[in-house]
Amino acid sequence: MTDFSEESLPISEEPTRDFSGISGSEADFCDFDGFDLSANLKATKNDFGDTPKRIGDYELRGLIGSGGMGNVYLAEHVRMQRIVAIKMLPIERMDNEDAVARFYAEVRAASRLLHPNIVAAFDAGEVESEEFGVVHFLAMEYVDGMTLTQVISGSGPMSVGEAAATIRQAALGLLHAHRSGIVHRDVKPGNLMRSKDGTVKVLDLGLAQMQNVALNSNSDPQEPSDPESKSATRGRLIGTLPFMSPEQLEDPDNVDSRSDIYSLGATLYFLLTANPPFTGEYLDQVYGHRHGEIPDLMQARDDVDLNFANIFSRMMAKSPDQRYASLDEVIDDLGNYASESDTPNWLAEFAQRQSRPDLSTVSGGSTSGATATVLGIDFGMQYASIAVSSPDGTITSLAPGRDGHRLFRMAIASNPGLVFDADAMDLRARSPQAMVHCVHMYIGNKLVNRSVASRQCPPEVLLAMLMKRMLSDSSYKGPAPHATAITVPSSYDQLHRRSISQAAELAGFSSVRIVDRSIAAVQSLSISESTVEPSTTADQESPSNDSEPRLTVSQDKNETILFISVTGSATEVALIRRSALRLQQLSTAGHWLQGSLPWLQRLVDIAAELIKEQTGVNPKKSIHSATQLQIECEKAMNAMLLMTSTSIAITMKGKPVSVTVDRSVWLASCLDLMEAVGQAIETCCKEASVDPSEIDLCASLGALLRIKQVRERVLPEAIQDIEMQSIDRADVARGAAACLASELPGRSDIMMPPRTVTSHSIGILVEDAKGRRRILPIIPKGTLLPARTNRRLTASSKRESMTVSLVESAGVKDDNWQTLGRYDLDVGSGAGDQRTRTIGFEVNVNGLLTVRAPMPVSSTKSNTASVHASTKLSPLPEPNLSAQEISEWKTWIDKTMDV
Repeated sequence: MTDFSEESLPISEEPTRDFSGISGSEADFCDFDGFDLSANLKATKNDFGDTPKRIGDYELRGLIGSGGMGNVYLAEHVRMQRIVAIKMLPIERMDNEDAVARFYAEVRAASRLLHPNIVAAFDAGEVESEEFGVVHFLAMEYVDGMTLTQVISGSGPMSVGEAAATIRQAALGLLHAHRSGIVHRDVKPGNLMRSKDGTVKVLDLGLAQMQNVALNSNSDPQEPSDPESKSATRGRLIGTLPFMSPEQLEDPDNVDSRSDIYSLGATLYFLLTANPPFTGEYLDQVYGHRHGEIPDLMQARDDVDLNFANIFSRMMAKSPDQRYASLDEVIDDLGNYASESDTPNWLAEFAQRQSRPDLSTVSGGSTSGATATVLGIDFGMQYASIAVSSPDGTITSLAPGRDGHRLFRMAIASNPGLVFDADAMDLRARSPQAMVHCVHMYIGNKLVNRSVASRQCPPEVLLAMLMKRMLSDSSYKGPAPHATAITVPSSYDQLHRRSISQAAELAGFSSVRIVDRSIAAVQSLSISESTVEPSTTADQESPSNDSEPRLTVSQDKNETILFISVTGSATEVALIRRSALRLQQLSTAGHWLQGSLPWLQRLVDIAAELIKEQTGVNPKKSIHSATQLQIECEKAMNAMLLMTSTSIAITMKGKPVSVTVDRSVWLASCLDLMEAVGQAIETCCKEASVDPSEIDLCASLGALLRIKQVRERVLPEAIQDIEMQSIDRADVARGAAACLASELPGRSDIMMPPRTVTSHSIGILVEDAKGRRRILPIIPKGTLLPARTNRRLTASSKRESMTVSLVESAGVKDDNWQTLGRYDLDVGSGAGDQRTRTIGFEVNVNGLLTVRAPMPVSSTKSNTASVHASTKLSPLPEPNLSAQEISEWKTWIDKTMDV
């Protein structure tokens, strides 16, 4: 056994710092560390120096720790024969009023807390000594274990599961402190101990700040209520620099529980790397905490997945408003990763774990396992493609279409049994009302107005059936995929993204990542060719381009890539910065209403008018002739890629009718659509602060961008001659699989996970004292995902509830707002002018919004602690299907498709 002192640690938790700008007493506050309360009885010191050998009923056995503001001794209660740890001020500081005030602030803080994850306080007081005068002491629980600093010093960095279990326990203890109105303010590895049974204990409340936490009409949960303790530290740098939150550096007198969340995140990084997140000299660390980029755990560890890295990043967000609002959220999220073997039995038995995965994230439990198989699905309006990424890193296109084609037609019909893909499209001309295609168009409707298997179904159900059939028809024969990436246009809003999520749930995919199609497409550019059969299926959205050489994006420099897509699903424009390390989406533009379908409709209108001039009959008046015309115009759009004119022939009343449409006439009718694409490119460049001349490459998806006249019309003049790279849907599916594979642990041979931004702004509808309404943006468009903010909202004392109305930017130019819905939150009753609630808003990496609100307060007595916890509110906009409806439709889908 070696006596513990800070100088004896092989790995220091605090790099050398320069305190030349801080007075001696302030340096003590900065350097005040926790103590090891785990000394072996047989190895304690017997030389007490200037210290009494007995304090009241306690007999001191030896010194087991010391720090700037106190000493800790092993002791035994004489009557109870209980081994305890006695903390007391050094004799020379017993007469220091500030030191005594701070000591009793810790005593008061400790007296409020009784929790398995906090070192318990048994007794405190002062005793008279003839030799030493008044001696102030605190008797604490003796812990048989080591500090986390010692654990890392002796064994090295922890596994992800062990670190998650350890931090989760510390969070449980700190949450109890927060609910009791105590902010620790010095959370670090040296102040967290792990006993021999695995229990983690929070210790050292010497710097804690006690707050009035009664959340009633006259109180603020962040207002300090212990001026005596606060005066002892007012204006001084408080805490331990390597683990100190930015707000502690800026205003140490005014911090709240979110400061502890930051420090706990820094401690998590230490457990995983054996280093604090920011190192160097004093000023280097200060700059790092205030302005430095949060370390990327996926770069520091190859066994960390994206979701876990995002948990860490959210804990260490620079702004408290962007962090978790409460430790109960941290506890929930870490529960998916905490290793059972590193959780003490008493906690594992009662731990509340999530009953099923959250479809909004890809969470694979402990990230220390082997790599897994993942699927990538490019899920378009008219066509879909699928790819698989194997554990060895190989990414291969599959063949879900009829006769081994790489493209799957997004069509479903009853004939009378279910038919899909090209078989369903074959029924289109003969029985157009018997089939459904372009299902994405129906998103937002409760039901699709055509029957499938004798039922009218919600669009999510039909999309799920298409997903299931595509997978079953594909050449994939491996085990159930660990996770699935599904592409959507970046311009998809909350309604469309949530609909795709519900469809994936109905299809039975347990862990889904929604990937922006722009990111998946650009990611595919750096994937080496896999062994795949060349596509022989014409695709008016993106014809196969296997004959063209692949363009590999440079690996040794940053490049700015412009992605343009005009497909059935949407118009999508994105600027993406690519380095050898990862992709970074800079900005997005476009709209789901302006895909290739309006271009097709212009061609249909021109052909219909020509046929009407020739026959005197409008072919759109009959469903059969209208369907024929639609089909022929789809073929004509592909023909227009190479020819300046094309013939469109249909049969009307048993007689063939043929007309010729010039490409120039058709394109002239689409000038406004081309202008919209050009405006989207201009918007992207402006929002990303990128001059068009700085663009290195243009990547396109969809047949329309292969027409020279279209490119000349939509591209800025500075890049008229830029290299164009056409991407097909099989490429996009492989890119989606690569994006998802990069999020999982053990994928050190591929790029880091791409970073995306919000495609729409999220705002709150607010009302001033005069009843005037305005929109307050809270998560602006272009914010890096995942995005998080906490907002304190107020309600008048005249109302017993608070209405929170959410809106999302909308419109082709994204200059309008659409409602997402509202929440009515109970604020209780009581005297006072205002009541406040801190609401948390988060847009996760899937682009889906989650809202959290504080849980109801148990009491309004002035000294009763409020519940420092939050609850996840129901999603907005309200999903098309309830949980009960999803269960019922799942059963119907399985039964129907089995038949």
